[in-house]
Amino acid sequence: MKRLSIFCLVIAILLPCFAMAEELPIGKAKTIKGDVVAVRGGEEIPVKIGDRVYRNDIVRTGADSSAGIIFEDNTIISLGPKSALVIEEYVFAPEKGMLSMVARIVKGTASYLSGIIGRQSPESVKFHTPDATIGIRGTQFLVKAEGE
Repeated sequence: MKRLSIFCLVIAILLPCFAMAEELPIGKAKTIKGDVVAVRGGEEIPVKIGDRVYRNDIVRTGADSSAGIIFEDNTIISLGPKSALVIEEYVFAPEKGMLSMVARIVKGTASYLSGIIGRQSPESVKFHTPDATIGIRGTQFLVKAEGE
């Protein structure tokens, strides 16, 4: 009984630590021009070259601004001026056979160049726009979204 109580106490202390563990980055800002922010947890964070990007980030560019993001699998997404991109899902664990990327362009322009996920598992990559979903079958595309 004493062991069970100690075990429960240890779990109660450690569990919040695991829950608060920071999510792993999925990529980083390779090029930045002008005003670029990442909205993370409701907070706008200015993005500089080398800054990390996380799942569920919303990357926004201002007028006369652009951003280039390189992901862990070497996928490259470039955003033009007045653009917003949401990285809804990203899983890159090839050793476990788990590959997935889902992004949504809310507005503006984006260029996509596929990395390992798009080449090895093209059905696992989806790019949502306000009007349609793009299934990745090639390795590169450009898109313009008229959104708010």
